[in-house]
Amino acid sequence: ASGRNRVPEKLAASERALLFQACDLALRRTVLLLQPRYVVGVGKFAEKKARQVLGDLDLTIGSVLHPSPASPAANRGWAPQMTEGLRKLSIL
Repeated sequence: ASGRNRVPEKLAASERALLFQACDLALRRTVLLLQPRYVVGVGKFAEKKARQVLGDLDLTIGSVLHPSPASPAANRGWAPQMTEGLRKLSIL
């Protein structure tokens, strides 16, 4: 109702469980359909969720820096850090 962003950690446990269930299923179905070699989470949370949902599949899972305004590191040259992150995952 307020129009504010609702992040998962601020949701009630029941809402969070339903959200993650839907997102996990969508991620798995998408990866099975597209069959990528790499899945890159934007941020460590996304990487952790990808590992939980896709860990049994034959692909490389990693992460790059999340461009959050709350992250001092992301506010110091995010684009070059993204390039370096992809290089470390052997994507570039």
